[in-house]
Amino acid sequence: MDDTGRTSAAQVGQVPAHGPGRPRPTPPPGRGAAPAHTGGLYRSRDVRWIARRPPEAIPARRGSAGYRGPRLIPRYVYIPAWGLHDEPSDPAEAHRQLDASRARLVLALMVVGTALAVSAAVHLVRYILLVVNRDAPLPEWLIVASDWLTIFSGVVAFLGFVLATWAFMRWVLDLRADTYESAGLIDPRRPGWVAALAGVPVVNLIGAPLVLKEVAAARDGGADNALVDRRLRKLWVAWLLVNLTAALAIVARLVAWRSESLQTGANALTMVIVSAAVSAAFAFWMARRIRMLFDAAAAVPVPTRRWVAVG
Repeated sequence: MDDTGRTSAAQVGQVPAHGPGRPRPTPPPGRGAAPAHTGGLYRSRDVRWIARRPPEAIPARRGSAGYRGPRLIPRYVYIPAWGLHDEPSDPAEAHRQLDASRARLVLALMVVGTALAVSAAVHLVRYILLVVNRDAPLPEWLIVASDWLTIFSGVVAFLGFVLATWAFMRWVLDLRADTYESAGLIDPRRPGWVAALAGVPVVNLIGAPLVLKEVAAARDGGADNALVDRRLRKLWVAWLLVNLTAALAIVARLVAWRSESLQTGANALTMVIVSAAVSAAFAFWMARRIRMLFDAAAAVPVPTRRWVAVG
């Protein structure tokens, strides 16, 4: 067979080196083009030669290739347990969790209110001792005792503030979960963002009223929505006053530390007493109001006895 015949027969078995069904695109002329056929054996780095069986030498497949009929659908005499397990939510459990969070918040508010009231009383005694010390010297043990008692009451008040803040944050989270679950809705805010808005100091001046306002909007209170809005506004105004007095007390304390004036120290101590007293009053007031913050208005009592004029 001549060269032309060998080339034609070999081209039947040629396979591109880049895999079956994926021919290499033809390069543009002048760049890496395959060498032209010169009458001899076709050679190229992009073509490889393989040997294949003729069709009559390929063995037949084992088994019958005919119609085997419909396949049976699997049946189970029991409910399979390998699927998704969806536990229905229990609204009663959410209500119980909310009641427990409210009880913890009320207890924390009572504790921090008591601690702040004790701290205010201790600082008041400290102020009286400073006034007395201006005219008559005091025993050293009394001054040391007043110093340590002031520090101890301040630490206890601070720990009570942290406890009340944590309890308030948990109550807000449980309140939103119960409210949106009862309404059949999904909370649009993530729990982390809600916790930050309700628990971070200074941020909760705006964040806490915001998340509580969203709860009031999601609850189906009907005619009581206006009453809930008034309660939230009162709570927000009181919260602002407490933080304002606390900020003034902190500034006055810092100024007194940098000053050597006795009068400046006395003024700073006065602001601390006022701030502690206001914070204690707010804690006790909130402990009473938190139970009925989102409750409906109380019904007007029906009189059991009526007076009739007889004339």
